[in-house]
Amino acid sequence: MQSKQRALLVILLCLLAILPSSIARGCIEPETDQPQQRSADPAELESAGIDAMERGEYDEAERLFRALIESQPKLFVGHYNFASALSMQGDGEGAVQAMQDAIRLGFTDLAQIRRDPDLQSFRETEFFLQLVRSWGAIIESRRDGDVENLKPLMRRKFEQRTSEDLKIELLSSHDTIATDQALAELELLASWGNSTLFPEVGALNDQPWIVVTLPDRDGFAAWATKVLGPGAGASGASSIGGAYEHSKRRLVAQDLGATLRHEFIHVLHWRDMNRLGQVHATWIQEGLASLVEDYEVAGTTLVPVASWRTNIVKRMKDRRVLPTIQTLADTKIQAFTHTRPLAKYAQARTIMLYLLDQHELSAFYEHYTQHFDDDPTGIAALEAVLGKEITQIEDDFRTWIDGLDMVAETGSDLQATLGIEIETGSGDGVLVTGLPRGSRARTGLHLKSVITAINDQPTRDLFELIRVLSQYKAGDTVTLHHRRGTVHSQSQATLIEK
Repeated sequence: MQSKQRALLVILLCLLAILPSSIARGCIEPETDQPQQRSADPAELESAGIDAMERGEYDEAERLFRALIESQPKLFVGHYNFASALSMQGDGEGAVQAMQDAIRLGFTDLAQIRRDPDLQSFRETEFFLQLVRSWGAIIESRRDGDVENLKPLMRRKFEQRTSEDLKIELLSSHDTIATDQALAELELLASWGNSTLFPEVGALNDQPWIVVTLPDRDGFAAWATKVLGPGAGASGASSIGGAYEHSKRRLVAQDLGATLRHEFIHVLHWRDMNRLGQVHATWIQEGLASLVEDYEVAGTTLVPVASWRTNIVKRMKDRRVLPTIQTLADTKIQAFTHTRPLAKYAQARTIMLYLLDQHELSAFYEHYTQHFDDDPTGIAALEAVLGKEITQIEDDFRTWIDGLDMVAETGSDLQATLGIEIETGSGDGVLVTGLPRGSRARTGLHLKSVITAINDQPTRDLFELIRVLSQYKAGDTVTLHHRRGTVHSQSQATLIEK
């Protein structure tokens, strides 16, 4: 059995990207519909079953995967692996029943079925041929079911959009204009991702639909409680930003800014990993997803820029605590997400920004995927595209870091401000909470206005608004995009000294 192919199915990555406000993001293990019986540790059963398959002890693997199903009956992973164990024993019909159960429970990766060497006997059945012929109807039905399952998160009137090009269903608790803006941003991200990194993902073919859900705070808290437990639900509005649940093909985010951008790149990346039959190194997955959290738009092109994350890396380098690139690349997922994750996400993003600045990001990803089996860490790809040993790359990277400017992170870092009181809003912008005398006439804002953009640059949260404002000086006039309730407006505002 090829363990790398098996890993694509059985590994459920829990990837947490920590924001300054402790927002957590990433691919997380899905919830089940009812409490699980924990007679044995599922991870141990799964690992032991894979080991048995590697040794050719298929009857033992069958026993272990059967126990895994008993432990987690509502997850498709055990059923799929059970089908593989039966297939390797020549029991094609038994594998059919197990695969039917896996698909019923949400398995939607036809490419995995086609390439998995353990499913040869299964692929010789009439059922497999019928499965291929009816796959389009299967994923359409799954799409409809997923949408219905997520509608309860929409606690009031909601907007729905369908993108055939992206194979995306978008459910949004935001108003019509904000929802249209969110879909337009997903299209912008997809255009950048497909042109820079994932060109083959543009042809979605047998790929399942993704449901992108943007609930209100109550709906988001309900989702966080169901998926992560009561503690997460209680603090969901402030501590959990969202997640892409790859096994369920659904993205949930409570903001239209960094979280949505980060998780949508995970969507595009996982689609490409499915196509390739690979699971990429954690630092590469999170570095790419973090790269688009902060960007500017040049014409119609997305351009990632330095951010609060690069500030972290600069500080770490100055304090001589920045790990080497080799150390980061060798870091396993548990250490990546649980031991100083803020620093690791910052370093991973900054390496990707460095590659982009060297005009080698596309070449890096292409080389990495083509030689993944030789070096899944990505170090060899770095050396190949940059034409240097990793030690020299490290030196050059650190010199490049020195040349980066520190990015404004607080109001005290700004040369000019709007001269108003603001706080984080409900996900689509920054809420106006105070208007000193004269500022209403100068800015066109009202109390409880929500600033969504400045000169067409999104300002979905405080950190983004501060970064955008840092480009201007006192006396500059900017165009503010804002809403009050569901009424969207624009106004001219003159910036003043902080």
